[in-house]
Amino acid sequence: MYGPSFLDPLGSRLPALERNLLKLRSAQMVLVLFYAEQLKAKVLSLIQGTDRFLVRTGRAERAPKGTKNPVGKCLDALEVDGALSADEKAEIRRLLDYRNSVGHDIHELVADITTERSVRRSLAFMPDSFARYDYEAVERLQHFLKLLGERQGTHHYIGTLSFDRLQFRSAEQVFLKEIKLLRRKIAKQWKARQQQIDLLNEEMRSVVIENEVTDPRHPANQYDDGRLTRRGQEVCYRLFDRGLSPAAVAHLMGLKLTSARIRQRRWLDIGGKERGAVDFSKLPERKYYRRNDD
Repeated sequence: MYGPSFLDPLGSRLPALERNLLKLRSAQMVLVLFYAEQLKAKVLSLIQGTDRFLVRTGRAERAPKGTKNPVGKCLDALEVDGALSADEKAEIRRLLDYRNSVGHDIHELVADITTERSVRRSLAFMPDSFARYDYEAVERLQHFLKLLGERQGTHHYIGTLSFDRLQFRSAEQVFLKEIKLLRRKIAKQWKARQQQIDLLNEEMRSVVIENEVTDPRHPANQYDDGRLTRRGQEVCYRLFDRGLSPAAVAHLMGLKLTSARIRQRRWLDIGGKERGAVDFSKLPERKYYRRNDD
């Protein structure tokens, strides 16, 4: 059903860059949950609180308690009052929907940072079926909380007092500081990663496959369980002869990085570039066993 699958040379171990990205996302998602609830409460407070106060003047409540979709109706009311533009209302709706993704589909928001090949395939073939992580959601929620606070004064809304922000303040400060530190680390690690990728690509582009026999991905180089055949070992050694790094050899041969490093040590043990020449035609050939289908 699927073609050859890419094998991550690092195996199931996430590098430091990816680990820090997950830490950053976890801190941001906690803040998204809190800020989104604060934003919903603010939207409800401005319209419901004001309408309840003005009901004595004969003004009807636009989103009375018990009504369906009160947040949506209050957002519509804010737009009618001129407190929000259509674009601002649409973005607030998007952010509140994103909060629901954080609460219910958190597995999808971290699916792109994975070593699972089946998940990679799903992301490649069905990218639109996964919720996308939003690195700017925290800042946008902070923006709208501040904006509604300002609009409360300019549009003479009546709000309700809440101590939720006070109770969360210490945790909020820790999360925001951690996010700031992680962004700096990630920026440095990302720059280093790009340099590593450029060097690795340059290494692999330098490899000239002389013929089919020396092809690093030749099926005769490995057994079904991933072990190198004698022929595969020799191809590996010849790549080290050319000065390639274990990372480049791992990518070219479809090996884990630890296996490539072990093979490099064995290559050095037998003399490295000074080892004797090996004739491919004299190496034992891999045997293929037919599988009987039921």
